[in-house]
Amino acid sequence: MTSLITSDTELASACTRWSTKTVLGLDTEFFRERTYYPCPALIQVADGDAVALVDPLVVSDFTPLDRLLADPTVGILMHSCGEDLEVFERLCSSAPTGIFDTQLAAAFAGHGFSLGYSALVTTLLGVELDKGETRSDWLRRPLSESQQRYAALDVTYLEPMRLRLVQELEALGRAAWVEQEFEHRRRCRQVERQPEEVYLKVPGRGALAPPDHAVLRALTAWRETEAQARDLPRRHLMADDVLVSLARVHAPSADTLRDVKGVSPRVRTRYGDVIAACIQTARTAGPDVVDAPMNLRPHAATLKRLKAAVQLEAETQAVPPGLLATRRALESLVVSSVTGAEVPAEFLGWRSEVITDALLACL
Repeated sequence: MTSLITSDTELASACTRWSTKTVLGLDTEFFRERTYYPCPALIQVADGDAVALVDPLVVSDFTPLDRLLADPTVGILMHSCGEDLEVFERLCSSAPTGIFDTQLAAAFAGHGFSLGYSALVTTLLGVELDKGETRSDWLRRPLSESQQRYAALDVTYLEPMRLRLVQELEALGRAAWVEQEFEHRRRCRQVERQPEEVYLKVPGRGALAPPDHAVLRALTAWRETEAQARDLPRRHLMADDVLVSLARVHAPSADTLRDVKGVSPRVRTRYGDVIAACIQTARTAGPDVVDAPMNLRPHAATLKRLKAAVQLEAETQAVPPGLLATRRALESLVVSSVTGAEVPAEFLGWRSEVITDALLACL
């Protein structure tokens, strides 16, 4: 049974009913082609008895849902929840707590990394889902019966999958691993989304000298703040490769900015002075400790040994190697070893007993 919630009163009534449930399945549909933030188009909620589709285009008061998501007594089931959490952050003041992510749990249970919802439903339950509305226009109204049916299916199987995955995880002794990993990723996500941290995702930054690296940090933080303020995708303001080129500018002026490929006349007119000031301020302040990343080329053999150790343990545990340690995490471990810093946070918790000791032995 599927119902459509199209008013504040209906949502408040539904949230009262949902607050008595032990677990709820949640999913969202959104649009994000021309905005920084996701534009909410639909919220799907499964309570074990029925599925409700909340229409955020007409519902305006999400306070009841906010309180519900913050209630630690109500477990929230989601699949690959990263972008969905951004939708809830736009609508609510509280992020959901007590989340069980079926994609993450499936990886720990040995079903592969980043498995899609429909693929996991087939793997665990033997059910083939209709994918006809995968690229549907979810902002279009009214929603067709086919869209509503497709949206409802996205939460219908979350609870059956959770039950199956919990059994498998408990048999493997990994139930606590999933909880620890999700909490670790939640903390990392809070840090990585800060404007001053976004530069870490800019490709090509490793080739910059420390003073240029400092400029890139400043420019990336400016772009992030401006993109948020104007609700525009980062690439619509300035592409990553343009930021790297600007980071190499030593004497910012109208002429030097004109020579940088990718800086359009429109961008120079609107942001030229701001960009020049940003570059000059960063150059005057000079590089920080983080702007002199270690040269890891001399440690290539060490990284190769670490990667081999991860691969071996992943085969033993029957989990994807990337779940144990990414290349970036291994590089951080090498840096911490050479500099005498503490072991990076990603190697604490459940990884301590599974892979960390073996990696430290390699070092």
